[in-house]
Amino acid sequence: MCLHLCLCTLHESLTIMIEAKNLTHVYNEGTAMESHAFEDVSFRIGRGEFIGVIGHTGSGKSTLIQHLNGLLKPTGGTVYYDGEDIFKKGYDLRKLRSKVGMVFQYPEYQLFEETVLRDVMFGPMNMGAAEEEAKEAAKRALTLAGVGEEFWEHSPFELSGGQKRRVAIAGVLSMDPEVLVLDEPAAGLDPAGREDILNTVAALGKKKNITILLVSHSMDDVAQYADRIMVLSKGKLVFFDTPEEVFSHVEELEEIGLSAPQITYLMRDLAAAGLPVDVNANTVEEARETILKALGKK
Repeated sequence: MCLHLCLCTLHESLTIMIEAKNLTHVYNEGTAMESHAFEDVSFRIGRGEFIGVIGHTGSGKSTLIQHLNGLLKPTGGTVYYDGEDIFKKGYDLRKLRSKVGMVFQYPEYQLFEETVLRDVMFGPMNMGAAEEEAKEAAKRALTLAGVGEEFWEHSPFELSGGQKRRVAIAGVLSMDPEVLVLDEPAAGLDPAGREDILNTVAALGKKKNITILLVSHSMDDVAQYADRIMVLSKGKLVFFDTPEEVFSHVEELEEIGLSAPQITYLMRDLAAAGLPVDVNANTVEEARETILKALGKK
C-alpha cells in the first residue's frame, strides 16, 4: 500500500508557532527491546490553528505530543517553538511548559487541591506568582473554562466528570498558554458532555487565538472542529491536511485501522443511490447543505 503524505501549506497570514524537523523517538535504544514510536516526522503548526491528531493505538500520537513542550526528548531531530530550538542547551523548558499547556486523558486524576480555586491557582504559584495574582489568574481561567463561581470553593472531587475536565483545562489556562494540547479530553464522557467540552475548547481557541492540538479517536470530532488533521500510522506521518482532503482517502484510512466520519459514509451511500450530493461533506452542517441543494430546496 502506498500512502500519500499531504502537507497543505500554512495560510500565509499565520505565524508558525511549532515546527518539528525530522523528529524521531526510539524507546530502549540499543537494547533487545528497542522500538520506534515514530520516525522522521516533520510539520509546521500556525498560531490559532485547531489541529486534530489521529491514529490507531500505538501509532505514536501520545509520544509525539509530549515532545512539543519538552516532556520527552527526541532520539533525532528537534522541535522549534516560536523559532527557537527547545532542546538546545540552556533553553528554558519550565517557561515553555507554561506556554504549551497539556491536558492528558482523564485529567481529573491530576486534580489534588482541597478546592477548585486552589487547584487552578497551583500553576501560576508554581511559576512564582504571588497568591493574589494567582487567585485572579485562576478566576479568569475558571470563567473562560465555563466553571461557575458556585463551584470554586467546592472540592474538585465533588464535581461531575465534565466539570472536572473543565477545572483541569482551567488549570492550564491559568498559565496563559499560547498552545493547548489535549489528549482525548472527552474520553469517557457521554455525547452531550463530549460536545460541551469540545465546544468550550474550540471557543477558547477562537477567543484567545490559542493554537489547539486535539488527540482523538473520534473522526466525527476532528471533522467538526479541526482546521487540519494529522494522521499517524506505525510511527509515520501519512497525512497532514484539511478534513476534506484527509477524509477523501477513506480506503487508505481503513487500511491503517481508521475510518471516516459517519456522515462521510452516508454521503457516499446517497451518491451511490443517485442523489447528487457532495461526497466530501464530513459534518452534519455540510451534509444538510448538500442534501437540501440536491433536493432542490435551496
